[in-house]
Amino acid sequence: MNIIECKNLTHHYGNKKIYEGLSFNVQKGKVVGLLGKNGVGKSTTINILMGFLKPSSGSCKIYNQNSNDLDNQTKAKIGLLYEGHVCYDFLTIKEVERLYAAHYKGRWKRELYYELISKMGVSNNQKLHTLSCGQRSQVVLGLIFAQDPELLILDDYAIGLDTGYRRLFVEYLADFIKNKDKSVLLTSHLVSDLVHLIDDIVVIRKDKAPYVSSLDNFMQNFKGYALDKSIDITNIKGTETSLSLKDENHIFGFYDEPIAGARELKLDFEDAFLGLVGRY
Repeated sequence: MNIIECKNLTHHYGNKKIYEGLSFNVQKGKVVGLLGKNGVGKSTTINILMGFLKPSSGSCKIYNQNSNDLDNQTKAKIGLLYEGHVCYDFLTIKEVERLYAAHYKGRWKRELYYELISKMGVSNNQKLHTLSCGQRSQVVLGLIFAQDPELLILDDYAIGLDTGYRRLFVEYLADFIKNKDKSVLLTSHLVSDLVHLIDDIVVIRKDKAPYVSSLDNFMQNFKGYALDKSIDITNIKGTETSLSLKDENHIFGFYDEPIAGARELKLDFEDAFLGLVGRY
């Protein structure tokens, strides 16, 4: 069952093309990473999904409803984190929980909120404006988990989080979705955090077609090779990007067979991602 279905999305801001022909699905119980460099349209896609923006062409559905016309029942199933966090800084940790609980009523699971808050070691009576940026982000993540959403849409969840808080969040998210009854679409610049979490990837690339695949398929088929500077790399089929170093060239792509005279590089997910989109 597809929770999200986007077909042939194209969007422009004035004469500036953001992307075209973006199609992807988020199946029930799956975690999908929406990835790409800055400015390629990740947040634009989130805006289209949430009905804040109409695409220039194409369609997007959530629970088989047009994303520009979601009813209240469908909206109640979605937990949204949009570009970091938005908080009521004048409230305390306890007061903001009560405010949100009043809106979600039967769905609200306050124990999930306070379990995450307890990891910070601060008083529940502390004002939000006195918390660090990372701590305020944790408050918002706690509020999202407490909504018990069926679909999580997380736009750059790592803003303001240090390494410890990011790892805490990924561990909580993994536990939250372990029963495969939740679906997740997330964006992040820190792809190394995601390798043990996501099932599928959607990579938006500037001036190239979007790349959509399972993570396993991508890691099995995307390769990197190091070649001597004397070897002409311009006509090697399957190359997506290349990198010129002092003593050798590195090429990255989808190759039908090993490259003669080349040394295969050992790529982790971050290496492969950069090989696909380019470093610079």
